[in-house]
Parts: sequence; structure tokens; C-alpha cells
Amino acid sequence: MTDIAKKIVMMMGEQGVAGLPRNYELFYESVTGTNQELSKELARLGNRISQEDLDKLGRRYLAHHHGHGVFEEAQTRIARQIKEVLALLREEQTSLQNYGKVLGDTTVRMGEPQGRDTVLLTQIVNLLSEATHSTLDHGKKVAVSMNEKSAEIKKINNELERYKKLANTDPLTKLANRRAFDSHIAEVHGDKKGAMYSSLIFADIDHFKRINDAYGHIIGDKILSYVAGILSKTCGEEAFVARIGGEEFAIAHTDTTEKMACQVAEELRAAVEDKKFVNNKSGVDYGPVTLSLGVCMGSEADDATDLFRKTDQALYASKNSGRNRVTRFSEIPPGNGKAFKDWLLYRRQ
Repeated sequence: MTDIAKKIVMMMGEQGVAGLPRNYELFYESVTGTNQELSKELARLGNRISQEDLDKLGRRYLAHHHGHGVFEEAQTRIARQIKEVLALLREEQTSLQNYGKVLGDTTVRMGEPQGRDTVLLTQIVNLLSEATHSTLDHGKKVAVSMNEKSAEIKKINNELERYKKLANTDPLTKLANRRAFDSHIAEVHGDKKGAMYSSLIFADIDHFKRINDAYGHIIGDKILSYVAGILSKTCGEEAFVARIGGEEFAIAHTDTTEKMACQVAEELRAAVEDKKFVNNKSGVDYGPVTLSLGVCMGSEADDATDLFRKTDQALYASKNSGRNRVTRFSEIPPGNGKAFKDWLLYRRQ
């Protein structure tokens, strides 16, 4: 890791990049190969990179550093589009008022005795025809402009949705991150009936520090990504899977039973245990990699925070009993063990 840090600092210095934490993280993602798309885009920027270009990349790939700026920019762009739409509507209103005035004037003239004159009637018809064509042409132009403004606002909304997804995604594992998970659990437990039939599983990679110490953080990151992939594939789309800490994951189910939740947890444990974490080139075996898991039902908790704590207790019971196993909270004797964390970091307002 010391060599990687030196390489990153040297690269940043050579390219005149300010030593900001958000810049360092961009280069770290590139050097370690964690994000291939980011690496390619950073390389395309050349040898002298402006802070503006770096922040553009940051907004795309490291949303957690740029939240305020992204929403502020979107708000400005939407406000500008709305202002232009209102101006178009005022123009259309003026055009229709003018057309109405022409119709009123010609109606009066046609009602006068001289209005029966053939020449005058021809002039009136020509005037009405010209006013009508002019109003229709103006209406078409306004419609086109309105469509363009609507498309731009839709584009901005899509960008915000993309940013929201990025801000709620763990960049390493591509799973939901802690913020998204807390929001999901708070929503589930906002419905008392739904909470009764929900389950929560915590999974922690056993002795992960040993892996990092023995093989380095790059290998550790790869193992995290592999484990995340196993969890996501094994759980399927019906589960909400998130990385909630360094080597900690959470899996939330609704409409389930304790038996079903424990079955899922056991499948996850077995799937990771059976996976061979071997370097294909060097033949180095990074294993064994195993999981300890804790399970708790929503019906056993007072609220989301209580559910977190009790699932945490079940997880630590697995750790304390030898690891590589599943423990359900309902199995723990009353008063045995304590939760060590305040899990609900991102509370629903």
C-alpha cells in the first residue's frame, strides 16, 4: 500500500493535480484498477488535468463528494428552463390577444354599411388570412420550443436519477451502500404490518484483516467484490443487498419467515465457503474465505434501530462461537451479548 500511495502522489504531482482527498480517491480508483471506466476517462484527459475536469469525473464516479454541487447545478438549469417556458407562454398569450383584436376589428368593419363593399370584403378576408397564418406559424414555433424545453427538463431529471443511483451505490462492489440500505429499512419499518414479516441478515467476512495484511488491500478489494457478487447472485432480485461497512454486508427480505431467512443465510455461507479464491496466474490461494452471519426477524424488534442491534448481536454470536456459521437472534439467551454499533446512521427525516 505504501508503494501505491507513493505512485499516486507522484502521478498527481507530475500532472499538477492538487492534493485534495477527492482527487486522491480518483487516482486510487484508477491505479488499483477498481473502476475500469474511470481509469480510461482519466487517461484520456492527458498529462495536465484541470480541477474542473477532475470534478466532472468525480460527479460521475464519486457522487459522495459532489452531492451539493450536482443538485445546485440541476436546480439552476431547471430554473432557467422554467423561466424560458414562461417567456414562451407570455409570447403566445400576446400573439393570441393580437389575433383576437384583429378578429374583433374585422367583425366590426363587416357589420358597418360599407362592409358590404366587395373590395373591402376582399381586404378583410386577406387580413384575416394573413393574421391566421401568422398566429399558426407562431404557435408551431412555440410548440417546438416547448418540446425542446420539456426534453431538456427530462434530461436533467434523468441526470438527477442517475446521480441518485450513483450516490446510493458502493463504488467497489456495485451493491447498495449504507445510505441506501438505511433508507430502505426505514421505509420497510414505516409500515408496521410489512415490518412484521421482514427479515435482516448481517454477513461479515471472517478474519478479513489477515487477508489485507497478508496480500494487500488490492487483493482484499477483489475478494470483497467476489463476495458481493456471490451474495447478489445467491439472493436474487427479491432481496435488498448492501455493503454497510468495510467487510460487512446486509441482506433484507420482506414477506418471509425466519426459516426462509435462515435458509438464505446458510446458502450464502456455503456459497462463499465453496468458492476458491485463487490467483490464476500465480496459483496463490487467498483462502479460506468464510462468512459469519446473524439473522433477526422484524417481528422481534421494536423498530429499525432495534432490528439492527439484534441482528448485530446474532452476528457477534456467530463470531464468538467459532465463525463460519449462522446464528438467529431467537436462539440467543436473554441478556447474552450486546450490540456494539449504532447502526442507523442515515435516519429518515
